Amino acid sequence: MSYFSNITYSRVLVRHHWLVLCFVVFICVILTLVGLVFTQLPDFSDPRMGWGARGKGTIFSQLMVLRHASERFRLAYELPLDTNELFGAFGQFYNITVENLDENTYRSDILAKYDLWRKKSVNSQSDQLFDYGSLNETFYDVDQEGDDDSPDYDEDDENEKDGSQAASIYKWHRNRHFDIKNSIFKYVDDKIINISVLDFVRNLPQFNRTNYQSARLSFDLFRPYAFLLEEKYRGRAGRDGMIEFYMERIDPTADLLSLEYLQSICQWEKKFKHLLSLDDTPSLSLSTFVALYSSKTDCQLITTDDVEHFRSILHTCLPYYIDGYMDIPLSDEFLNRVVIEHHPGYSTHQEQIKAIYPALRHICFYKNITRFIFDHFVDEQFIQSFQQSKVNAKVSISMIYITNYKISKYNRTRDQTMCLRRQPFSRRYCYERGCIDDYRNNFTTKSCVDQGPPNGNCEKYCHCKYECINQTEEVILLTPKLKEKELVGIAGKYFGGKRKLSAYKDRFIKLIAFNLANVREKAAMAQIHKDMLLVLMAAILIVGITVLYLRSITIALIIVIGAILSLGVSYFVYRVIYRIPIFPYMNLMSAFILIGIGCDDIFVFFDTWEQEKATWLKQHQEKLTSDNSDIPLNAPSNHEILSSNQKIKPSKSKRPLNAFQFRHRTRLYHETEEIRKSLLNEAALIEIMSNTLKHAASSMFVTSFTTSAAFFTNMLTNISFVQVFGVYTGTCILLYFFITVTAIAAFAVIYEKHILDILSRLVSICSKKTNQTSTTTHPPVTFYRRFALYCKDIRIYIFAHLIPQIVIKLRYLLVPLFLCLGVLGLIGVFYYPKLQVPTTQKVIFFLQGNPMENYEFGMKHKFNGYIKDERRLFAYPRVSFIFGIRDIDDGYVFDMNDRGKLHLMPVYLNQQRTQQFFKRFITHLGTRKDLFSSTYDLEKDFDAFNQLTTDSILIEKIADDRARLNTSQTNHIDMIKYIGKVNMKLIEKLVADTVRTTSYKVEEDLSNQEGYIDRKMERINMTLYRVSYRQLTNIRNPKIIYSNYRKLFNRTLARLYKEQIERSYDIEEIRNYLNGSVRDDLTEEYQRSALKTAMQCLTGEAGANNVPADFCDRQLTQQRSVNWAVLPDKPSPIDGSIRPFAVIITIRGALNRTDYDSYNSYYLQVKSFFDPYIKEHAPEHLKHAWFSSPGFAFYGIQRELLVGSFSSLIASLAIALLVLFLTSGNLFIALYALLTISFAIADGVAVFVLLKWELGIVEAIIVIMAVGLSVDFVVHFGVGYIHTNMTDIQNERKKIRHRYTPSTLESNQPEIGPYHLLYKEQQAERETRVTESASRVGSAVFMAAFTTFAAGFSMTLSSLSSFQRMGQFLMTIMSTSWLFATFFFLPLCAIIGPVGTCGSIPFARIKTCFQRCRSSNEPLDKI
Repeated sequence: MSYFSNITYSRVLVRHHWLVLCFVVFICVILTLVGLVFTQLPDFSDPRMGWGARGKGTIFSQLMVLRHASERFRLAYELPLDTNELFGAFGQFYNITVENLDENTYRSDILAKYDLWRKKSVNSQSDQLFDYGSLNETFYDVDQEGDDDSPDYDEDDENEKDGSQAASIYKWHRNRHFDIKNSIFKYVDDKIINISVLDFVRNLPQFNRTNYQSARLSFDLFRPYAFLLEEKYRGRAGRDGMIEFYMERIDPTADLLSLEYLQSICQWEKKFKHLLSLDDTPSLSLSTFVALYSSKTDCQLITTDDVEHFRSILHTCLPYYIDGYMDIPLSDEFLNRVVIEHHPGYSTHQEQIKAIYPALRHICFYKNITRFIFDHFVDEQFIQSFQQSKVNAKVSISMIYITNYKISKYNRTRDQTMCLRRQPFSRRYCYERGCIDDYRNNFTTKSCVDQGPPNGNCEKYCHCKYECINQTEEVILLTPKLKEKELVGIAGKYFGGKRKLSAYKDRFIKLIAFNLANVREKAAMAQIHKDMLLVLMAAILIVGITVLYLRSITIALIIVIGAILSLGVSYFVYRVIYRIPIFPYMNLMSAFILIGIGCDDIFVFFDTWEQEKATWLKQHQEKLTSDNSDIPLNAPSNHEILSSNQKIKPSKSKRPLNAFQFRHRTRLYHETEEIRKSLLNEAALIEIMSNTLKHAASSMFVTSFTTSAAFFTNMLTNISFVQVFGVYTGTCILLYFFITVTAIAAFAVIYEKHILDILSRLVSICSKKTNQTSTTTHPPVTFYRRFALYCKDIRIYIFAHLIPQIVIKLRYLLVPLFLCLGVLGLIGVFYYPKLQVPTTQKVIFFLQGNPMENYEFGMKHKFNGYIKDERRLFAYPRVSFIFGIRDIDDGYVFDMNDRGKLHLMPVYLNQQRTQQFFKRFITHLGTRKDLFSSTYDLEKDFDAFNQLTTDSILIEKIADDRARLNTSQTNHIDMIKYIGKVNMKLIEKLVADTVRTTSYKVEEDLSNQEGYIDRKMERINMTLYRVSYRQLTNIRNPKIIYSNYRKLFNRTLARLYKEQIERSYDIEEIRNYLNGSVRDDLTEEYQRSALKTAMQCLTGEAGANNVPADFCDRQLTQQRSVNWAVLPDKPSPIDGSIRPFAVIITIRGALNRTDYDSYNSYYLQVKSFFDPYIKEHAPEHLKHAWFSSPGFAFYGIQRELLVGSFSSLIASLAIALLVLFLTSGNLFIALYALLTISFAIADGVAVFVLLKWELGIVEAIIVIMAVGLSVDFVVHFGVGYIHTNMTDIQNERKKIRHRYTPSTLESNQPEIGPYHLLYKEQQAERETRVTESASRVGSAVFMAAFTTFAAGFSMTLSSLSSFQRMGQFLMTIMSTSWLFATFFFLPLCAIIGPVGTCGSIPFARIKTCFQRCRSSNEPLDKI
């Protein structure tokens, strides 16, 4: 700020202080109200909002593009969006509708029919063990009981011919349903299961044929627990709608799977249900399972034998659990998806199906109950030891599982679109579907049996059988009993704090963790509102410290008011100007940070104000002394004035400790009215304000700018959560600086002119009243003055004498010591133990020891169910290669709902070179076994798609088009002549298919309708047949008498003629005609047609358009489109054609480890494989291809945290170096300051590394903002060092020269050389600069550090981990920064600090040179 502008601005502040203060406050209040009223208020319901690493080239942005493409495809055809799980993280308190429960699966009388396979005998119908309720879903080869045409299935069925009715029915059902060959292929945890069904059947548990009921559970007893046991009702990921209590043994050598401990678990199960008012709600525990497996309904009735029986069952089933076979989805629906290859000598297909079907009822596999126990009711350590010993294995932790849902049934209207899609009907569909065969084989329901042929009509039967009857269906409604607020209140009321949690224990077990329907995040957000009261505590601490330091409560309050105004205006800027839609809860920490670091500017400003005021008073007194040099002899001395006014002994007057204190310390007497008036003079205040801004504004601006810049560098991390926190906090700091130099500067004038005057008058009034009643001074007033004086003297002594002496005397010890500490900190952060990236995507909300955090971070690592869920997310990631879309995410980075625009590229899927590239690429994927798993499914999918454009199909298409054209241009007589020449038997077939029947009525003839299929139901008119045949076989002059034929004649004739024409074409000639452009056009036509038909199957238009249902089944199920996916755009409004806009190839990765280093290595390997391959082999229009995977999402966040944090840290340091260099004007000071900041940050972060902190979101913010908070103290010391008064420096140099001149040396002192004398002078200058720097800003720097430390301390009292860690960081970084700035930076400057103009920027020379250049150019401009 130039001198003229400084004086002008100071004059405005002094003259119009009330106007400036009121105007700034008014504007701030208005902007705050606008931001709060006219914008969206912060929503903290989702604490994960903004956690994505979105930015150019990030994996998260690639997944956003991929999701956008999926949404574009689904929205174009009104398809529902993907839902990954039944109960979402925030949807557990909504009503949920699920499918109805299959009651028959819990009925022993129904299930007993399938205990063993028994041969079917015609004479012994009682041996038929068929489940008629699911007959047409499972046993495709079984006919209706009692049907004369139904064969008996015994050993002779093995040689049954393919032409039999049973084989044809089986073949139809097999083709209609899934085609998974004859193997089971599944990813389980960190291994792959690939086993044939036949081998799987052989390895199933063998039944006790003499007592097969021993291998069965009591099915009826499990019915009340169905909604807790079946995964489709309870959900899989975290079971968000359920309540869980985890009990641990008190004796570390005890076993929970023992009678006493199980009975204790049973008692606590009932206590917890009563505590939650869920007494009538089903619940499960280890003791309940022991009772159920022993056919008992009450866990209190179990005995030691029941426990041993349960342990034996678990031991029997353990191998199947370890091998992963229990994770195979065995269910009733699974059976119709498996086709078992039949080999001679083995059991028949029916017997093999029966072997799997009873396995579903086995105690190890039924409803996956035993797997559920292994996953969630016994700990992982027990399973490991259980493999070694059945007796010695001990359960240490188990779960009590309570549902939070009320179960109710209701009828809902079926979705019309889904109904039409699943059950299309038409005349053609009825005949092609084979409803007559269905009826004969009893694949009907009672509601439709009366409509079926031969009694009814086939079309009506199809309407009845495959249309949604009454358009309603019975479903289950799950209604949560305890809502969010109730569970949050229960968690705080009954389980809050360690004392309350310790109440839930007895002699055997204790409660260590719980999950109340996954309300952990909700409870954390509720706790935020309570912890924000700590801001008041921080404000009170700051006010108290400020009162003690500045002895003014009004200045302390103005700090808090300034912080509030800054926060409010920043919110306005954040919402209105930046237009950031998200406001994470982490932004609330800005209040603590701002209150803490805001005191820095205030202390510096008012310290400088007091110093400049003292300087002005001293200069004013010296001026008055010089003006009144003629003093009368009887005038009182200064000491007499001091004694008469202050009543303080001269010995109490302390001598100045150094030159700086000498210049800024006035005589110790109370100001007279004249000096008070002279101080309040406008010119005096303008001069004081100008000097204050001159000395304080630069350092305040540097600290504010560097701190805010450090926060703004958060934008380099690409993580929205970190970015918006940096933007908001950085804006708050800049606005606080603006408020400081405007409103608070104006308040300083008001404080000096009015508030102090009022206080002075009040004190004088009180003193007069006291003097009237007593001859002594009022004790409180005397105590306050003495206490303030002593505090001031102590402060002066510490920062003007003690610290400078320590720094100067011990500088050669302090610098190596702190240098070693800094190097050790760097080693700890970057080498060992090293700052690690987060190992889990879960977020810590509460403090360690909180039972909900124990569940999330403790129990989930001790139970296999959660461990496997974690592995499923990251092991064997599905890698997708995307063609047709650029990986450009141009949506607003802070708005996760803004998808931006898809940047589409041409795919040219119809071109032969494109298909050849995809074929080679898929084949090449199969060669990289180190990166990817089997490409079998992918190759099959691509071949199925590629079959649409083979040479035979295209040749057939060309021949068909030519034949159609020929047929349309040929009359019927010529057709008959041509057919007769080719084959006379075709004429006979034509007549036989189209001549009238005996009961034919022309008004009932529907044969001319599209889709008509003729079925001979009666005899034809033989006389008419013979006459018509003679007429048509006259090749020279055939006669067509239409009255002899049905309406089907013309179409049949055209069909026969077209078939013969097609056969006459030369295939080789057509093959030669099929060149590049023709082939591409035909391929495009075929692909569009196939895509259109497939989309009709998806959208439900297939039935209305008479698309065969079998085709839709093959398209939607048999074609595994998850591996080879072609995304079509919405139909063209012109011709309704469908064009593909993207191709996605997906394959399983071979990575089975989940740590960051493994993922980083795997990602780089895939990238090094894919990018060069595309660059070298892909056609030009496919070189934009890229790859991604949902499994890479967490790795992407880890990478962005690691790379972004250190990038932001380096950028912050670079900005700090530049600002320090420009502000201090000295290169060496800037470098020393940068070294000091780096060491302070390294030691601060090293402390957290030793505490085993990981580089999460909060920690990344901490690392980045460390620069901004560390730079303040070094800046103040550096500026103070550079701006030392030159008079003091010259005086000290003169003293050194005087001391070592030959005339003043003592006789025993040797004479020193000129270089030694120069070194002594430079050392004296360094010591003077260090002393004055510490004296000028030392106390303000310490108080700024202390206030921020106090703000951090208030945050450590929070119940939230993020708040507490931020508080610990503020305390640590303030400590290390102040220590390094005071005891490393200052000693370093005392040793090798710049002297004179060494390392300084010659601003004066630059300005003079610039002016000369400008003046030399002026004549040229005039010319």
